[in-house]
Amino acid sequence: MSSTKLSYKVIGIDCAGCGKTLEKKLLGLEGVLDVRINIVFKKIYFEIEPTKVSEEQIKSVITKAGYSLYKDEDSEFKLEADLQDELEKRHQQSIWKSIFKKKELYTIIVSGLLLLTGALLQFAFAKPMGSRIAYILGMLIGGVFIFKKAFFSIKGLKIDINILMTVAAIGAIILGEDIEATSIVFLFSIAELAENISIESAKNSIESLINYAPSKATLKTKDGSIIVPATNVEINSHIIVKAGERIPLDGVISSGKSYINQAPITGESMPALKTKGDEVFAGTLCEDGALTILVTKRYEDIFLRKIVELVEESDQRAPIDRFVDNFAKYYTPIMFVVALITAFIPPIFVGSTYLAGLIIWSKIALVILVISCPCAVVLSTPITIVVAISRSARNGVLIKGGSYIESLSKTKVFAFDKTGTLTLGHPQVQEIIAIDGYEERELLEISGSLEINSKHPIAKAIKEKMLDDKIEAIDVSDFQSITGMGVQGIINGQEWFVGNHRMIVERELEFDDYLKTSLAIMQSEQKSTVIVSNKTKVIGIISVQDQLKPHAKGMIHELKELNIKRTIMLTGDNSKTASEIASELEIDEYYAELLPDQKMKIIDEIYEKYGHVAMIGDGINDAPALAHANVGIAMGAKGSDIALEAADIALMTDSFDALHYLMTISKKAMRVIIQNITLALLIKLVLFVLSYFGFIDLWMAVLIGDMGVSLFVIFNAILRVKGKRMTHEYCDDDLCEVDLDTSVTKQVKVIS
Repeated sequence: MSSTKLSYKVIGIDCAGCGKTLEKKLLGLEGVLDVRINIVFKKIYFEIEPTKVSEEQIKSVITKAGYSLYKDEDSEFKLEADLQDELEKRHQQSIWKSIFKKKELYTIIVSGLLLLTGALLQFAFAKPMGSRIAYILGMLIGGVFIFKKAFFSIKGLKIDINILMTVAAIGAIILGEDIEATSIVFLFSIAELAENISIESAKNSIESLINYAPSKATLKTKDGSIIVPATNVEINSHIIVKAGERIPLDGVISSGKSYINQAPITGESMPALKTKGDEVFAGTLCEDGALTILVTKRYEDIFLRKIVELVEESDQRAPIDRFVDNFAKYYTPIMFVVALITAFIPPIFVGSTYLAGLIIWSKIALVILVISCPCAVVLSTPITIVVAISRSARNGVLIKGGSYIESLSKTKVFAFDKTGTLTLGHPQVQEIIAIDGYEERELLEISGSLEINSKHPIAKAIKEKMLDDKIEAIDVSDFQSITGMGVQGIINGQEWFVGNHRMIVERELEFDDYLKTSLAIMQSEQKSTVIVSNKTKVIGIISVQDQLKPHAKGMIHELKELNIKRTIMLTGDNSKTASEIASELEIDEYYAELLPDQKMKIIDEIYEKYGHVAMIGDGINDAPALAHANVGIAMGAKGSDIALEAADIALMTDSFDALHYLMTISKKAMRVIIQNITLALLIKLVLFVLSYFGFIDLWMAVLIGDMGVSLFVIFNAILRVKGKRMTHEYCDDDLCEVDLDTSVTKQVKVIS
């Protein structure tokens, strides 16, 4: 069965409950496999079977529900040169300027003026007929968009907030409460506009990232240079970037050097020195010097755009949303029935006449209708998740969905890969020991030739040493990679093996006592080792060392302060080295000499033993283990599409600051979600009880029960969902030194 994925921009969908209703309708179509609506970014995503359902059928359902739409690709950045300036002009417009383009604003203004006019005619000039006309006109004009949405909801046989407000307004007019009718429409319209502006602000915070990438580029030519639209620059072209300019396209520096501010990608404002051969990204700032850059990606494929797309396509739902869905599914219909009962049953028993009682209790019923809207509760999760995901993206942390935020908040165990996660991932050759007449250069030549195509950090260290010593690789035949042990091949007619200690045991190789002693000493010094042997005997050992990342120990401490109960290290390195590192960093457990598939099994065992587990690796070598964890986190994923695909969450830098930020914003987001849901339900309950005592008028129900609660939910998310960087207070004296010139603390303890 082949499926097709589609996406559209949807205009007019600004209610979380409405979005869920539309999802259910679309899922009812045969051939629609999956539907996801993002009410913040106004996007809808489908997976369909084209043989069973057409795009036209989908469009028909959406338009009949009262929404307009267009293909998402139509809203993408246009590639024609004459549209580049249009994007920049659009970016310059503030949210507040865009408010004046909303038709709702003008209906609100007119409605408010008519409400004021009616009040003056009623209370100042005693003109009841004139005031009633002003109130009714104010209600009709102010509620034009509400009534339109209510019409489509009735057609779809769905009770929503627009129907509730329409019934309440009409009911108030019938009961002679004209000022109440206009007031609820006026206040509700203000609330809707304020919600849209607030949500638009959250959306723009991530969409504005793409505007860091300049629309023009200085293209290097044979005769000099010319300025062209960035979309016209092809891969393998050379562009020139001067001091103070932002880089327009991803590429590799071919000449020059400069400090680059990578904040749009990594979230870090501290510039990094980039020289020839270094990768740079569109949107980053060249602070000094001039660069010539070999372009590696077209404008529509730049990494910055990938970040924005991942955030927009992320699923804002968290498991807690299931509770909200079930609540909203039954809450509004039940409250609607309660309102009807309230209007018609009590007058039988209370009041001088049934009609007199009906008027009194109908007012209470209208209040119940107004507070029966679940929008604030339904909105609690998606708006908070969007704020968390958007803010994280601007700080170099890409979260693919709300479920991972909730899962992280429950996580009590963190599993770390060693190389490249706890350590810098740049080991260097420290010592070479050879016997039987072999020289150090020969061991480097043999091991480097066998490891020539490997991307493992230790293999890179050996190849770098070869390069430094000007040793060239030699031809290898019958090459084989032996999982969990190393590599083998034939060089100059002789079979050679390069690998770890397991290779000695598995192949029962002869192992000289001197080399045994040397190996033990190296491991006691926390060094990783590479063993070189022929078919029968070990003839040498190469040791390499890596450095702990700055503040690695501090991160372990701060994780425990964030209520992480267990920290575990997984590594393919030897047990002695793993033990020393775990002890140094105060990690609770470690597993050493692991094969890739064994890491997956260990993750499963950890989950069975402790519950939710997060795995942190590089996203490439650890992809299987990351996939097995409840939350897979790729560290240092900047520029790596592989890492972005493999992980649930990607940290753009190797800094533990990003991990700390992720943990704090995840926990904060979940606290805000619980707080929002609890407070929204509590306020509605209080208003419901007070309404029966006659303490709540219609305008109060709108102002507090709908408008107030909804705006609180939004602003509580926007103002309170923030992450924190590390304090760096756990940097021990024997591990760190302070660079007095830059006030930057650096870790200098060398380990493997």
